[in-house]
Amino acid sequence: MLTSNSLFIFFSYALVFSSIMVIIAQHPVFSLLFLVSCFIFSSFLLFLLECEFLAFLFIVVYVGAIAILFLFAIMMLESKLNNLSKNTIKYFPIGVLFSIVLLLPILNVVNTFFVDSSTVSDSFYVNNYQNWYDLIDSTYDVNVYGQILYSYFALQLLIAGLILLVVLIGVVSLTNSYEKQTRQQSTFRQLSRTVKIF
Repeated sequence: MLTSNSLFIFFSYALVFSSIMVIIAQHPVFSLLFLVSCFIFSSFLLFLLECEFLAFLFIVVYVGAIAILFLFAIMMLESKLNNLSKNTIKYFPIGVLFSIVLLLPILNVVNTFFVDSSTVSDSFYVNNYQNWYDLIDSTYDVNVYGQILYSYFALQLLIAGLILLVVLIGVVSLTNSYEKQTRQQSTFRQLSRTVKIF
């Protein structure tokens, strides 16, 4: 008989394996399928942690909307993805620059919250005047997520929306072909043609 701990360990290993396969997979469609499996395994883990609303949110938003958006982008860019392997060395310094810019704030947050213990005691996670055990059964998951997202993490939510907007603009700009494929009609050249008699 499977216990909740064994299920949690199984879904954790499956999540780690599928997240590694997202990076290792050569074809982008297979990488996207492993990304969908990452979202599904994460929702299973959230079900085991009794966060049902967040698990349904993962399935509806990520699997139902964002993964399908990525699938359409991959299908539209399939002909243009063949030339990307030639430009890998050219775009490598820009990728390193973006990774450093994104990694430095994460390391700063880890340094402030886990190395220096005084900042943890001053943060909103530790509140000596509130008995959180009285609020476990009196609040719903939606209220908790709304309170956390729109009060404490409002800036991060806006940054995530801005990143999704930049991704959408990038997909639209990559799929547009700016080459003129239509030819202009010249009525003078059509009317002034001579007939060849064989």
